[in-house]
Amino acid sequence: MSITIRVLQANHGDSILVAHVGPKGVFNVLIDGGTGSTFRYGPRERYAGALCQTLDNLKEKNQCIDLAVLTHIDDDHIEGLIRAFEAPGYLTEMVKSIWFNSSQLITTNFDIEEIPENNIYLKSDSPETTISQGKELDALLSEIACQRGPLILAGQVHVMGPFKFTILSPDKSGLEKLLHKWPAETESGETSSHTNDYSLSLGEIWKDDPFRRDASPYNGSSIAFIMEADEKRMLFLGDAHDEVIVQSLRDLGFSEKNKLEVELVKISHHGSERNTSVEFLSIINAQRYVISTNGSKHGLPNKRTIARILASGAGKIVFNYSDIIHRLLLKHEVQQFGNRLEAIREEIGL
Repeated sequence: MSITIRVLQANHGDSILVAHVGPKGVFNVLIDGGTGSTFRYGPRERYAGALCQTLDNLKEKNQCIDLAVLTHIDDDHIEGLIRAFEAPGYLTEMVKSIWFNSSQLITTNFDIEEIPENNIYLKSDSPETTISQGKELDALLSEIACQRGPLILAGQVHVMGPFKFTILSPDKSGLEKLLHKWPAETESGETSSHTNDYSLSLGEIWKDDPFRRDASPYNGSSIAFIMEADEKRMLFLGDAHDEVIVQSLRDLGFSEKNKLEVELVKISHHGSERNTSVEFLSIINAQRYVISTNGSKHGLPNKRTIARILASGAGKIVFNYSDIIHRLLLKHEVQQFGNRLEAIREEIGL
């Protein structure tokens, strides 16, 4: 039996395939789909992106996506999956079950009137058809008999195939903040980087490192979980809020004296300093800390996050884009810490 994790090159987003090979065959879990160009890109989307290539590879092996998880509504997590549903022969034929806290699920749970502006529409093949006239994702999932998960909330435990999922986020208050019309977000082909903090030395950061929490309600709605199989644990955090993850872990009995031991943790929100606190790192012990981003947006990953991880233990920090590594450390820091940062080549095997 084996577990492999592919952290796809999803631009500034997330798209991760976790595969379990066991006596009953292969069980594939796809967590998010990255930006739209993670599926296809270029003029008229003529080129296959990392997600499209991965799905093509699964089709060649006659495999499917046993579970797809759309962690939250941000375009850099969901848009690639939406395009894979729109493309004939891909997710409409490949996905068996899905977790997605859609607006319809949320409003039904809180017993309020549906907010139709929040429904997700798929583009039609007809050039005369507007997006709003296209098919709703919820309707498509019912049409293709895709098994729908319940509303996913912290505290739940689910077993899917060989995997046990312990849900850490979102909490109820995080979803309540989505009970309004969601703003439109458009993906730009060129994303400008905000000012980064790479000129700071690790010593400067460790000397003065205040923690300011992420205030985004959309990140706060992100699905995050502990994933277990074959006595191995992984932690996938989406863009979840740090304080919600910390509280959930403490509720499960983990602490500074009883740390959660994991093979890897997918760090929240592409390494943002506002989503990974010293407190969180003090109650986990990971062999690998995975950061997914090409560094093209919002100055992520923040060096403050890298500094906190380096100070917390001996685990490796791994990236799905290698060129980020050379930007993060100053010349005098490379000798001491350079071997702690590495790029993912193909996949991570457990």
